[in-house]
Amino acid sequence: MFVEHYRLEEPPLGGGRGLANEAIPYPTISDEDWKVWTAFLPVRTEIDEKFLRGASPRLYMQTLPTKVRDELQKANRFFDRVEVWGKREIEKDPIAVGYQGNDRYLIARWGMEELVPFEVIKKSLPLVLAWKCGIKALGVLAGLAGLGFMVFMVLESCGLGLH
Repeated sequence: MFVEHYRLEEPPLGGGRGLANEAIPYPTISDEDWKVWTAFLPVRTEIDEKFLRGASPRLYMQTLPTKVRDELQKANRFFDRVEVWGKREIEKDPIAVGYQGNDRYLIARWGMEELVPFEVIKKSLPLVLAWKCGIKALGVLAGLAGLGFMVFMVLESCGLGLH
């Protein structure tokens, strides 16, 4: 299991302030980078507040690695809420994101295998979007073909087919 946390030892000067009015020690996610992350990891899961406060330590035992659970509980004091963004398959390089107002912060990232660098993900975004559009277009074409076949069969059964 590969786990990366993004807590900075020295919080950025002039950065955001957490709920305890301390500088937030995690990097912000720009709007541009957020578009990449959400295209790459489209499934959102909000993390339960009870877990983040340590009241329900068994929650997420099956889905979050221990290092990530610990990091989320440390990060909680800085954020209004915390979410995990991933793919449909849970082990596919999800990220944990903290929110303070309208700002987003990258808390951690993990996966079963070595993590794909963000710059590679960013460069592959046009391919990901093309793939998604292509799959949707294929679905539409398959639907139209099925509809055409159904109309043909109805016409045939009524004796109005192509003879």
